[in-house]
Amino acid sequence: MNKERIFTGPFLMVLSVSIISGAASYMVNPILPAFLLSRGAPMEITGIISSLMSLVALFGRPFSGAASDYFNKKKIMVLSYVLSIICLLLYTKADTVTAIIIVRILHGVAFSLSGTVSMAFGADFLPLSRLGEGLSYIGIGTVISTMIGPQLGEFVENSFGMESVFIWASVLYVICGILTYLIPYHPQISEKKEKFVFRMENFFAPELGMYVFLIGMLSVGNGILLYYLKDFGTNRGIANISLYYTVSSIATVLTKPFTGKWLDAKGIAYTLYPAFVISAVFAFCFARAYTLPLVLTAAVLKAIGQGSGQSAIQADSVRKLGLQRSGVASSSCYIGMDLGNVLGPAIGAFVISASGYELLFNVYGFLLLLCIPIYWIYSRKTAE
Repeated sequence: MNKERIFTGPFLMVLSVSIISGAASYMVNPILPAFLLSRGAPMEITGIISSLMSLVALFGRPFSGAASDYFNKKKIMVLSYVLSIICLLLYTKADTVTAIIIVRILHGVAFSLSGTVSMAFGADFLPLSRLGEGLSYIGIGTVISTMIGPQLGEFVENSFGMESVFIWASVLYVICGILTYLIPYHPQISEKKEKFVFRMENFFAPELGMYVFLIGMLSVGNGILLYYLKDFGTNRGIANISLYYTVSSIATVLTKPFTGKWLDAKGIAYTLYPAFVISAVFAFCFARAYTLPLVLTAAVLKAIGQGSGQSAIQADSVRKLGLQRSGVASSSCYIGMDLGNVLGPAIGAFVISASGYELLFNVYGFLLLLCIPIYWIYSRKTAE
């Protein structure tokens, strides 16, 4: 393999699998509350059951990362898709809330495996000199999935019925499993030969603690907007606020390759400092947004700031630990993102009810700016 090439055959297959599997997941998630209601679940617990998969994935990520480093990543990916197929088919047969909860927990295990291992698996097909740029393309694949998955799910539901969404999603996972099985996998590192032992460093990398904190801070905004964007638009009298997602997705797709190249050329510090400044400006814009143009401007800023910051942290985490521990690097980053996505709406609900959206986004912007001196002090101390 040409060490400086990114778009090799195997990497393009990995990228395709990432897009298809993401689309399958986003086909199912939007219809789940309605599906639960159709199975007799009370409205007040549909949100809890829907979030079970993410909660299980959060606790499962350290184990997924350890498995990625000690066992064959390709086999783990295929296993995760097989388990996802089984879960999706079981949804259609589950006729009680208890049965759905059990399936949802199993689905969370599969999601934890595929989500965590995918980044480490993709890194095995990239030259270290272009790791940031390469991983940014996998991030773009995720964005594309979020754009096409819900629309595909809605089309299938309207054409064939709700249960058909699970069946069609399982077909997509079958394609993922076949493609992954066909990928010629020759790891850049040899598989570990020593017996696996339960040590902290096999599940979580303490040396990435600062990165976990920083990527979590960037993700807090995701959690807030995921739950409160619609209410924010109603509160501020902004029509068509859902265009935020469209503009943000387009901006992410257009800018990620350039921010990845910037990381590879300049390094982590020259990427993180602008990322947090731009993300802070996004928050301050939202605090003052009473018109759609300002919301869409903030969407572009968030795409650039968060997209470059998260990709930089993920790529540098792999560089710091090396390919031998890329699974732990991946799981550590995802733990930070999961925590941010959970804490964002939880803290946001309290601040919004007490003082409103302006204070929430102003405080968030200030905290993002505060990350800059925190990281500067950290980088100075670790350099000594």
